[in-house]
Amino acid sequence: MSRENLKASLEPEADLLVSFVNTRDIEEQTDSIADPEALRSWVAEQTGERLPPLDEDGLRRIRALRESMRALMRANNGATGGKENLRSLREAAEDSRYRLQVSADGQLTLTPTRSDLAAFEGKLLLAIEHLQCHDAWPRLKACTNEGCQWAFYDTTRNRSRTWCSMEVCGNRDKTRRYRERRSGD
Repeated sequence: MSRENLKASLEPEADLLVSFVNTRDIEEQTDSIADPEALRSWVAEQTGERLPPLDEDGLRRIRALRESMRALMRANNGATGGKENLRSLREAAEDSRYRLQVSADGQLTLTPTRSDLAAFEGKLLLAIEHLQCHDAWPRLKACTNEGCQWAFYDTTRNRSRTWCSMEVCGNRDKTRRYRERRSGD
């Protein structure tokens, strides 16, 4: 597979994971999946799949998974403690069930066997696994700005991007450090 084809095959999975983590906007204090119906709508919009009605426990579970993923993305960007927040990922992995499907051209694809919330969790876990297999997982990061933590895909050649946006968070950080240096004079 060429480098361009590999990148194209990873984009939908990376986009899904970034979009999922960004359903919670820490800076704006909003949550796109604040209730079970909002989560069902979001999943349908992102994946085209309809989840059955959800309860508050399912919502709590998926939101905990989101924050576990954010912690891992922060760890990909140098933060400590991301590996300690794996309980939700482990629970989702334990509930996951997969099957192999064969496409018309003979390609094998793993897909979740269930059609409930565990299937969506399984889809997220498969996306992480696929990105890890192709050494693209370390490119999924969360902004180092504590008040932001926005997830993004680092497209820099040397994987050195630290902020979601140089114009916003990068500028804030550089201004803060400048002021700290100036006040120390």
